[in-house]
Amino acid sequence: MQKFSFRLQSVLKLKEQLEDNAKNNLARATKELETQKFYLEELMNENDASINSLTEEVYEGIPVYRVRLYNNYLSLMKEKIVNQKENVNIAEHNVDTNREALIKAMQERKVLEKLKDKKYDEYLKDQNKAEQVGIDELNSFKFKDI
Repeated sequence: MQKFSFRLQSVLKLKEQLEDNAKNNLARATKELETQKFYLEELMNENDASINSLTEEVYEGIPVYRVRLYNNYLSLMKEKIVNQKENVNIAEHNVDTNREALIKAMQERKVLEKLKDKKYDEYLKDQNKAEQVGIDELNSFKFKDI
C-alpha cells in the first residue's frame, strides 16, 4: 500500500507559520492597545484630580498665581490627553489591521487543509478500489481452480 503524500504540504506548513506569526502580531498589537488605553485613563484621572484640587483651593481662597499654575498645568494635561487619544486610535487601527491579516492567513490555511482532506479522501477511495480489485482477482482465481 502506497503512503499518502500531499504535494502542497510545504505550502500548508508555510501558511500555518504565517498564521502563527499573524496571531503573535495581533497579540502584541492588542497588548499595546491596552497599554495605551491604560495610560490615557491615568492621564484623565490625573486631570480630574487636578480639577478637583483646584476647585477645593478656590473655595478656600488661593492666590492668582496658583490659579495660573493650575490653568497652565490643566492646558498641558488637555494636550497630553488629546495626544494620547490619538495614540489609542493608532493602536486600535494596528489591532484591526493585524486582525484582518490573521483572518486572511486562517482562510488561506483552511483552503489548503480542505484540499488536503479532499485529496486524502480520493487516496482512500483509490486504495479501497485497488484492494477490492485484488480481492476480486483472488476470488476469481479461487473459483477457476474449483
